[in-house]
Amino acid sequence: MKRLVILSACLTISLAGWAQGNRNDSLRMDSIIHSLPDVMVKGNRPIVKVKGAALTYDLPQLIKNHPVDNAYEAIKQLPGVSEQDEALTLNAQSVTVMIDGKATTMTSEQLYSLLKTIPTSRIANAEVIYSAPARYQVKGQVINLLLKHNTGFHSLQGEFFGGYTHQNRNSYTERASLLFTNKKWEIDMLYSFGHGKRYYYYENEFAHTLTDGTSYAFSTHSDNIKRHLNHNIRLGINYHLAKDHQLSFAYTSQLNNTRGTSEDDGDFTSLLRIHAKSQFHNFRLDYSTPFGFSAGAEYTYYNSPDEQWLKSSLYDEIYDITSQQRIDKWYAYLKQEHDLGKDWGLNYGINYTTSRDKSSQENNNKSSDGNTIQTEDQMCFYIGASKSFGQKLTMEASLMEEYYHTPIWNEWNLSITYLPKAGHIIQFDLDCDRDYPTYWSVKNFTTYNAGGYGKIVGNPTLKPSRDLSLSLTYILHSRYVASLFFNNSKDEFRQLPYQSDKKKEMEYKHVNFDHVNQVGLMLTAPINIGNWWQNRLTFTGVYQNDKNSHFYDLPFDRSKWFCQAQWNGTFLFGKHVLLNLDASVHTDAIQGIIDIPASGYLNAALTWKPLKDDKFQLKAYCNDIFETGDNHLHDTYRGQHVINKMYFGRIIGLSLTYRFGGYKAKQHEEVDTSRFGK
Repeated sequence: MKRLVILSACLTISLAGWAQGNRNDSLRMDSIIHSLPDVMVKGNRPIVKVKGAALTYDLPQLIKNHPVDNAYEAIKQLPGVSEQDEALTLNAQSVTVMIDGKATTMTSEQLYSLLKTIPTSRIANAEVIYSAPARYQVKGQVINLLLKHNTGFHSLQGEFFGGYTHQNRNSYTERASLLFTNKKWEIDMLYSFGHGKRYYYYENEFAHTLTDGTSYAFSTHSDNIKRHLNHNIRLGINYHLAKDHQLSFAYTSQLNNTRGTSEDDGDFTSLLRIHAKSQFHNFRLDYSTPFGFSAGAEYTYYNSPDEQWLKSSLYDEIYDITSQQRIDKWYAYLKQEHDLGKDWGLNYGINYTTSRDKSSQENNNKSSDGNTIQTEDQMCFYIGASKSFGQKLTMEASLMEEYYHTPIWNEWNLSITYLPKAGHIIQFDLDCDRDYPTYWSVKNFTTYNAGGYGKIVGNPTLKPSRDLSLSLTYILHSRYVASLFFNNSKDEFRQLPYQSDKKKEMEYKHVNFDHVNQVGLMLTAPINIGNWWQNRLTFTGVYQNDKNSHFYDLPFDRSKWFCQAQWNGTFLFGKHVLLNLDASVHTDAIQGIIDIPASGYLNAALTWKPLKDDKFQLKAYCNDIFETGDNHLHDTYRGQHVINKMYFGRIIGLSLTYRFGGYKAKQHEEVDTSRFGK
């Protein structure tokens, strides 16, 4: 093993008249405030408070009067959070989701799937941390969901949810959540079943020239249908052995079965059939004490066999491919926190992770592509200290040492928070981190698309990225948010297409860039007009530079300014009917040699809550009303010519929620599955 020493420092300085208290919630510059109307905010509850390096948001207040019915959609309401390529980002960078400050091993795909099954009533609030101290046992940006715990009395509470979605085809979701509590026990159960079909189509255009001068030009129309069956199961048990002594067990399972067909017609024809199954099981045990000691262990099992059959007139060939990925992953930790008196604190801990990835692929009409076995081991030690100097100055610093069996890089962070006067917060964060590719992307395996013309290939030489992030955030009146940020990612890995100059084929492969640099500004402002119209405006502007000096024979160094504007509006019709309109637009952007054209969407939702206690909720909605939010990708860089236009269509949906027993259900911690999947 190689040795790594990581210095992680978190310094928090609070200098202000905090005694006057916080008034409202979000961040913003004074120059912007001058133009706000007089009808703006009167006696609103604070939405954000600061504690050390964490900005604590009243998430239930943020999502109140919004058509949000699961934890995933709730997180997207936090300032600076958006969805990019079906993943959550914070200030245009990746973010880790935690629950109650606990690090887990579930990957992002399973994490997001589980979040979408969890009712919003389980959320107490959320912490946003731009640079996580070592005691969180994760690195980089963090969103920490804090739970509602309901113990001390005997109760049975629950929620039932049914949803219908039409996006060219019909899909359905049924969900049941139950929570039983008494003085000693908390037992919560969740089951969700998703099933149905989905249809979408592509318009593809290719022009391909080889070095010998031979040219090809063809276009196709691709119809895609997917049928899915998804089961999500969770059982959580908390047992209170004594006062503030808690033993917790959680089991999470996800079973997915997808069958799909893709038919191409145009200058060539093809038929692609896919059958993908996956099962995921996660077991976790934690123990916590009132004297700051906690320990836990976690085991994750993931197995994903799938089949791909392709017949195409382009090469007059049949591809019959079977592949499988199995991952076994263990995680364990010990940590201790001490209150040393006189506002001094001490924390230290150790965690260990080991994983085994066994993957295989075979083309049944040719020779086997082989089997691979990959193991990883990682051990971390850390120690940290904190000190409060009255109500105006706090400091936190930590030192971490990490052992890993492959080369890695130094990591550290710094966070400074300054309160110049009541209701004003200035926070500076500096973080050095790394990110790892998925297990499957580094395998030397191949799958096909675009009638066999496109080959999706693995890259065994792919390296982890090294990420440096700086941000300066200003919060005014705990409501208006302005964040200036800079991100530098060396060896950033992204998937790009490349048309070969030797033969008629196109490769899709993850490659390491020299760097991806971003400089940006995010502004968020809530504007309420009377008691019937609530608005939130968000603007993000980014300058991005992508450089790769060794991308085949097409090195690139490209830069682009792009921006995104979002509007969330809620109209209140009495106490029982809400109309929500959400609109977003973004300008042209880039990803390596790919150009991403401008697009936007308008969503609408009508919610009816007939009872005062919100036991029943009926919601009807339509997303992407004008069908302008589809993704199109253009690659015409230096002789390349690949144009993909993707059409998914508007989404029309209807859902019904019923709660009983004064349901205040419990949120769950999530498992990191970001490196699983194909």
